[in-house]
Amino acid sequence: MSTAPMKVGIVGAGNISATYVATLHMFDFIRVKSIYDLYEEPAKKLAAQFGLQAVSLDAMLADPEIGLIINLTTPTSHYSISKKALLAGKHVYSEKPLGISIAEAEELISIARASDLRLGCAPDTFLGGGHQLTRRLFDEGRIGKAVSATAMLLLPGHEHWHPNPAFFYGRGGGPMLDVGPYYVTNLIALLGPVREVFGAAKITRIERTVKTEPRRGETIKVLVPTHLTGVMEFHSGATITIATSFDVIKHKHNQIEIYGSEGSMVTPDPNNFTGKVEIFRDGGEAWEEVPVDHPYTEGVPGHLGLRGLGAAEMVDSLRAGRQHRVSSELAFHALEVMTAFERSAQSRKVVAIHSSCGRPDPIPRAISEGRFA
Repeated sequence: MSTAPMKVGIVGAGNISATYVATLHMFDFIRVKSIYDLYEEPAKKLAAQFGLQAVSLDAMLADPEIGLIINLTTPTSHYSISKKALLAGKHVYSEKPLGISIAEAEELISIARASDLRLGCAPDTFLGGGHQLTRRLFDEGRIGKAVSATAMLLLPGHEHWHPNPAFFYGRGGGPMLDVGPYYVTNLIALLGPVREVFGAAKITRIERTVKTEPRRGETIKVLVPTHLTGVMEFHSGATITIATSFDVIKHKHNQIEIYGSEGSMVTPDPNNFTGKVEIFRDGGEAWEEVPVDHPYTEGVPGHLGLRGLGAAEMVDSLRAGRQHRVSSELAFHALEVMTAFERSAQSRKVVAIHSSCGRPDPIPRAISEGRFA
């Protein structure tokens, strides 16, 4: 096994790219070499910030030193970029979702398997210390068998903060496919695979007005549901109520609460790597906060948490010859679950989920940061 760091090329120099580079450079077995973006200026800026090469996509894919491509493009481009990278013989780690349709995701997985290449996909937040603590407490039986849960992603919409929010309301966007992966993936990693879903969906407003520069005042046409709600029934028997929305101005719900046969647990925000974990045991008198004592709780200061941790874990698993945790099978199952909500809403019927996946292995509590096995 080579001890040299794996060289990485990043496609897409948007908001999250600098965080990815900063996170990956925390590890001695991975180094970002080059960056490509359709627009040269953000690529050059990121390259200058981190000492990278700003190159063309063709040059990146032809570079024999690069073993992994990280795909940080918009959702509608995930399939085409990931396919090109796989066909070029590169391992691929993509931002979520894996594709915007089941067919796209199936083809990518098929290509990766046929070529013996690794394919991983965000979100990776469940690898964070807060969620690994949640997993440990659940596996230890601290709240008994999972009976139910609530998952609440309730936002006013990305036009309030994002500099270019239009794609969040087009094909491949909407709250379920954009932010929903954090919630659905986190629940699958904790509780196992989903058997079926039932959902309702609607477009509350057919137009949105951008509130931020440089597009302030522009009008966005809304093409996808902005409020989806429903129920997921897991193979374990747990039934989870989920709501994902870009139509809620403010709320007081916890992001995820798990209700067990012997108690309840409030988990950290699945969009973050850590946060407060609280348990209420049957017969108790108050909620108990459990200190987070697992690794991977903080990223590089000035960046958005530890985005990119899953890509590092995939490279580490490749070097060690084990299955990576943020796998294409997990991402595919989550995608089928998420897309089933809109199909259910259209048909007004329960939709069966045909794929499955195992729960990712927990990260050992005693390891130091920089390791995963």
